[in-house]
Amino acid sequence: MDRLDTVGGMFEAACRWCGERELLVDAADRYSGARAARESAALAAGLAALGLRPGDRIAFLCRSTVRHAVCYFSAQRLGAVTANLHVRETAPNLGEALRWLDARALVFDADLAGLAAEVVAAAGLPVLRICLGDDTAPGMDASYRSLVEGHDGASAPANGAGPDDLSAILLSSGSTGRPKGVMHRHRTLLETAKAGQYIYGQITAYDSTAVMMAPSFAAWTHLVFPYLLARAKIVFGAAFEPAGFLDSVARERITMAPLVPTMWRLVLAADAGGRDLSSLRVAVFSGEPGAKRDIEQLRARICPNVFSIYLATEGGCAAGCLAVTHDLLDRDKPESIGKPVVGSDLRIVAAEGGIDAMLPPGETGEIVLRGASVAAGYWRDPTLTAQRFVDGWWRSGDLGVMDEDGDVFLKGRLDNVINSGGIKVHAEEIELALLRHPQIAQAAVIGVADARWGQRIEAHLVARSPAPDAAALETFCRRTAGLAAYKIPKAFHFHTALPTGPTGKLYRRGLRSDG
Repeated sequence: MDRLDTVGGMFEAACRWCGERELLVDAADRYSGARAARESAALAAGLAALGLRPGDRIAFLCRSTVRHAVCYFSAQRLGAVTANLHVRETAPNLGEALRWLDARALVFDADLAGLAAEVVAAAGLPVLRICLGDDTAPGMDASYRSLVEGHDGASAPANGAGPDDLSAILLSSGSTGRPKGVMHRHRTLLETAKAGQYIYGQITAYDSTAVMMAPSFAAWTHLVFPYLLARAKIVFGAAFEPAGFLDSVARERITMAPLVPTMWRLVLAADAGGRDLSSLRVAVFSGEPGAKRDIEQLRARICPNVFSIYLATEGGCAAGCLAVTHDLLDRDKPESIGKPVVGSDLRIVAAEGGIDAMLPPGETGEIVLRGASVAAGYWRDPTLTAQRFVDGWWRSGDLGVMDEDGDVFLKGRLDNVINSGGIKVHAEEIELALLRHPQIAQAAVIGVADARWGQRIEAHLVARSPAPDAAALETFCRRTAGLAAYKIPKAFHFHTALPTGPTGKLYRRGLRSDG
């Protein structure tokens, strides 16, 4: 009998209700619910036969595919604790991550077998090696096919976890140092799945979504779990590329698509080429504030409904914010992340103060969140856990301001503030001002070491032809965008493209000489 209070049980129920209807799709495979159920049961039996038990950590070095998803949820059914690793990380760092996790097994894509061998060697642990391909090469303990074909799903162990047991360790996507391991219980991940019905706008079994991010990022969890719970079709893409994304929307009749603003700008710059995008009913952006021009173009050219969402690895979908089309355009608040989702709460507090040091509307401070999907803490880091998780609230490290209507606006990160001449400036505010210029397609603002100012504000831009010159941009910033003189960049640099991180967000550090 399906357990509806665990992640593995959620997957089993979704498969059963889908039956022969498509549930999981990628470029190589198209799995019905029935096939996913059969193979996940056999995989769970195979993992148990290898000696894996509830509570064991199983690491995944995989891209976003059907086989990864089926194996991931099979591990959840077993009661193991899953952790998706960053496939672009180095072997020594990945080896350190395995030791840190004390992982019992490493599951990897077939074409990453060489990297997986290096990672296990660097870890120096007796880690089981399981390939998602068809062949079991020397040194491997099993392959996807050998587990599926060699085990009877009827012998799969009963779900070995409870709702308050640890389900997954989500790795933060920070660009420096060891990533934080965000611990989520089955209960908190199921709350994320449920809250997705609110975040994405009533998902039904007739809906479908495109998953263009790697499993190592929390956005994968925030999207896949709600769509699984709703028994809707999930289409995986190995990597984002504008034309490929548009092809996928048209071919698979995608109804909801989430991308960060940088990706949506690339989609808008691409030629739709007569593709039928009429199935798309919700376009979602997150990760960065939007720009009014981009939102208007999305609504006019791509999709009638545009949502802005604010989610965090530690917070999940039941402790985030949502702004719908009416908020962004009709109420003329395109840069807003809206209000907390139903059942959650948010405060703006003094960055150096306690959790109760709430600031009045109009004052910038740290965003703190509370909701049913907030994580249990950080893996093997009780000190950081005590600092960031306080009385049911989570301190985000994001800066925000609330207006008199209760709408929230992001103002950057506590660690992304430029100190110029003793005055603290938020890079995101200047970027949004520059994006209002009709000839600026992308913008990134950084602080550069300066003997006089401490940090000098500089802008890196991608422009449409003809590109404006520095004098014209300075005038625009001052007269049209209304930036104070000390916020106007001291230099403007033009590029054909700006660096982005693995999730598609701007990678400002890549523009610094020390980055």
